Amino acid sequence: MHRRVRFTGAVALAGAGALALGACNLVVGETFSDDATLAQKITAVRVDTSDGDVTVHGGKGGSTVGVHRKVTYRGDRPQGPTHRVEGGTLVLGGCGDQCSVTYTVDLPGTVPVTGETSNGALHLSKVAAVKVTTSNGGIDLDGVSGAVDVRSTDGAITGKGLAGTGIRAETSNGGISLTATKPQDVRAKTSNGAVSVTVPDDRYQVSAETSNGAKRIGVHNDPAGRYRLDLTTSNGEIQAGTAGG
Repeated sequence: MHRRVRFTGAVALAGAGALALGACNLVVGETFSDDATLAQKITAVRVDTSDGDVTVHGGKGGSTVGVHRKVTYRGDRPQGPTHRVEGGTLVLGGCGDQCSVTYTVDLPGTVPVTGETSNGALHLSKVAAVKVTTSNGGIDLDGVSGAVDVRSTDGAITGKGLAGTGIRAETSNGGISLTATKPQDVRAKTSNGAVSVTVPDDRYQVSAETSNGAKRIGVHNDPAGRYRLDLTTSNGEIQAGTAGG
């Protein structure tokens, strides 16, 4: 593996007082940031960390992959990289107990993203198929060219420019807002939050269920429709409309 690592940030002591670190639920101790440049071809990204936000930007051009991270820790400073490459897959790993690592990855191409984090938000743009999970954090998608399967236990889900072959978005606590640029099946389900879906004009079978909230459905329900919209919330409004409608 050809890797060039450039350290751009020195250790910075946290200010006085107890500052809560959301991802790790720790008192902030020390932080540092660094950058790595990967020359090998990356064909996929997998998130495999417990604490920390992950941002992936695809379609950047060029031939190298940039990995920026910010590490916050208590005790001994983590040594060495927390990412690795396995058969063309860039794996974004964690940094152990009492530690969180936040990633920003810039990719020259468009690759699928999979994996999970326990505590952290996921921001993915100009990527291929997405299958990710977070227990505590929002999920934001922009310009996804493949199928979408995303889940959060506690966090909102937003997506625009979704041009794949199907969307499945579920959260227990948070709103869902999705805009598809290609006709496809959409399943959006939350227990507590509003659901808003915009799709291109086509033939859809529409199912919308809410226990507490209005339903504003601007998509014609065609029982013989090729695609299906399955929209559910226990507590919140449901909106469904067509682009430009």
